[in-house]
Amino acid sequence: MKFEPKKKVSLADTKRALHQVMQQDGLAFPDTPEDIDRLEAALDDSGVPTPDVNAFLKYLRGEATAPAPLASNILPFASVAHVEDLAMAARNGGTIDPATRQRMNEHRAAAAEKAKRKSK
Repeated sequence: MKFEPKKKVSLADTKRALHQVMQQDGLAFPDTPEDIDRLEAALDDSGVPTPDVNAFLKYLRGEATAPAPLASNILPFASVAHVEDLAMAARNGGTIDPATRQRMNEHRAAAAEKAKRKSK
């Protein structure tokens, strides 16, 4: 038995039906202003971050963009003998005795000097 359709379907009808099915499945891009309005009403874009258009334009032009923010440098302690005391002072938030403060200042100055020599 041969199948014979009862109604002839035009190519435009097929395209329209295919577009409707794709639109229902979220696969079709909007074609008309009405499609765009319907899409905007259906979507919640409050969680989508806004892109930095100016940075993108600079990228397209080949211009230098702002450098990424530098992460803080975590410096190792020069002497492991005092690590626990300094860590305890930081955790407890108490006062730091003058001897520990002096060692901290010495370590900080040594690290700054080392960074200065490294950058030359």
